[in-house]
Amino acid sequence: MDQKINSDISIVVSAPSGTGKTTIIQEVIRDFGAMEFVISTTTRKRRSTETADKFYYFVEEEEFKKGIEAVEFIEWALVHENYYGITQKEIDRIQNTGKIPIFDVDVQGARTLRGKLGNAVFVYIVPPSLEVLLERLRGRGTDSEEQIRIRMKNAVDELKCYHYYDYIIINDTIPEACDCFRSILRAECCRKARIEDAVKKIIGE
Repeated sequence: MDQKINSDISIVVSAPSGTGKTTIIQEVIRDFGAMEFVISTTTRKRRSTETADKFYYFVEEEEFKKGIEAVEFIEWALVHENYYGITQKEIDRIQNTGKIPIFDVDVQGARTLRGKLGNAVFVYIVPPSLEVLLERLRGRGTDSEEQIRIRMKNAVDELKCYHYYDYIIINDTIPEACDCFRSILRAECCRKARIEDAVKKIIGE
């Protein structure tokens, strides 16, 4: 990207399960080295394809609940019978390196972060249709038909919350969705409020 994004920005991304959000986030981070994925903490069991401490910190439910009591989480939620949350410690870890946090949260988490992150950009990734989403969920081979049924029902409810977001990306294909994401970042780095100080400096010179 030609122009740098201010370090005070945060990117919050949500999508119904199976929409391709994780893959898109990975591609965007690969393109923009100044960004880093905010690792969520969860009580969900680790899948065979997942590496611990890369996309999630996997903990037992008792440990998660202790974190809630200690107010360690900036946001947390119970989703599909598992707890998910983001600790303030994780955000501090990224910002202390001068990088931009990119969050992967559900709709409930995005609503919470909207009230806590003053300079965040909210991006919602949606499938081209519910039929395509169903195919993708079955194609993952990680969920039972009952779990898929629950995810599809939740997806319909989550899609109704699109108005909470600043941008919406329809993921027909991963390359096209990533191009849309790059365009959002380029637009945001040119937003007046983000580069106003630089312009004032030029005028002063």
